[in-house]
Amino acid sequence: MRIKKPGGTGVVSVNMTPMIDMVFNLLIFFILTSQFAKLEIEEVVLPPSLTAVSKDYTQFRNVVINIVSPDSPHIVVFGQTLTLDELTEVLKERKADVKSTETMNVILRADAEIPYEEVARAMLATGRAQIQGWWIQTEIVDPDKLAKEGQK
Repeated sequence: MRIKKPGGTGVVSVNMTPMIDMVFNLLIFFILTSQFAKLEIEEVVLPPSLTAVSKDYTQFRNVVINIVSPDSPHIVVFGQTLTLDELTEVLKERKADVKSTETMNVILRADAEIPYEEVARAMLATGRAQIQGWWIQTEIVDPDKLAKEGQK
C-alpha cells in the first residue's frame, strides 16, 4: 500500500489587495466627514463659564448657529451669512427633514464680545421655527485654575 504525500509547497497566500482598498476607502470617508463637521464651526472667542458641563451633542441632529464679528455682528450657518428671516426658514427646512425618531437641537456659538441682543434674536428665530432644544456653547473654565491665576 502506498501513501500519497500531499502535493503543493505548503505555502498559503492571501490576496491583501481588497482589504487594503477597504482600509483606504474608510480612511478617505472619515477624513472627509470630519472636515464637513469643521465647516459648520466659525472661529469665535467663546464666553467663559464656571458652571457649564460638557454635553454629548452627537446624539442629536444639530444645526450650528455662529454669531461672529463683534464690530458688525452677523449670523453664519453652514458657511453662509444669513438674515434672521433666512435663519428661521433654514431652521424650519432642517426641522422638516428630521425623522420623528430623531431630536433636533440648535447649538448657538457667539463671540464673547457680541451684544446679547444679537444672541436673543437668534434664540427668537429658533422659537419661530418651533425648535425646543438649543444650547449655548461656552468655554468651560475650571474655578480652581481661575483662582490660581487670580492670585498671581
